[in-house]
Amino acid sequence: MNVDRLAEFNRGSQNASAQNVEMRPLMAPPSDPQSTQGFLDQISQLQDAIKGINENVGRLRALQQNYLQAADESQQNRLRAQLNEFNDDTQNMIRAVKDRVKSIEPTQRHPDLGIRKNQFANVSKTFMDTIERYRGLEIEFQKQESQQMERQIKIANPNATADEIDRAVHEAQSGSRPVFAQQLLQQDKYQAQETLENVNQRHQEIQKLAQSINQLTELFQEMQMLLENQSHVLNTIEASSYDVVNEVEKGNAQIGQAVTYARATRRKKWIMFGIIAAIVIIIIIVLVVKLVPQNKSSS
Repeated sequence: MNVDRLAEFNRGSQNASAQNVEMRPLMAPPSDPQSTQGFLDQISQLQDAIKGINENVGRLRALQQNYLQAADESQQNRLRAQLNEFNDDTQNMIRAVKDRVKSIEPTQRHPDLGIRKNQFANVSKTFMDTIERYRGLEIEFQKQESQQMERQIKIANPNATADEIDRAVHEAQSGSRPVFAQQLLQQDKYQAQETLENVNQRHQEIQKLAQSINQLTELFQEMQMLLENQSHVLNTIEASSYDVVNEVEKGNAQIGQAVTYARATRRKKWIMFGIIAAIVIIIIIVLVVKLVPQNKSSS
């Protein structure tokens, strides 16, 4: 079982919560949870936890089949206790993983947003697949439990109609009290108390399975909404990033144009300066030419 793994996983989560940081990976050197490597370490740890959930689901399948085939009451009780233990362990791990996945949602403040976005989407989808696999297992087990209950009712009361049996089974699946099932069985005064107890036990197990299925359905929908919201936020961020890039490109183009204009202006200034200088020089030459003959004539 994964009780130790779950305890270790939860201890890390509690420590991280107390420090207001995300949990560091187990058996790994400390790393900054805000860094890319710290984020990848957490993704790796979540993948290990999801793998542990899948292992539990595989064991649950085998235990369920053994339980349905068990004829001895003591063996059924032992297998039922193991099933309850594995279910509780698996559900606790699922809740812990859900909380951890939600705690590492990528945000715009992360410079490595692209890496985080892809890794977050991958681990979320893997987790959702695991939830759906577990939910499918519980649904199938509920059907098999209902079939067992139908057979027990038929044995206890051969006169029970199909509609009456269906009503008793639906009563169990909807989570209602087993009033109708008990009344149905008590129609036969020779009905054994043991069979009635077995039907009641089946009723409780089916009811518990129905609650588990509803919880898993809600959890799957919550994760789906989280992933959809995350995708929407990231798409908005990407669109904003594209707008920023476009504005920067436009700004760069405008700066380029300004530089070109500035260079042209400077070139024109130098041309004008050259023209003025040439005019000044010509004027000086003309004056010199006019003044020199006059000086010679005076002499």
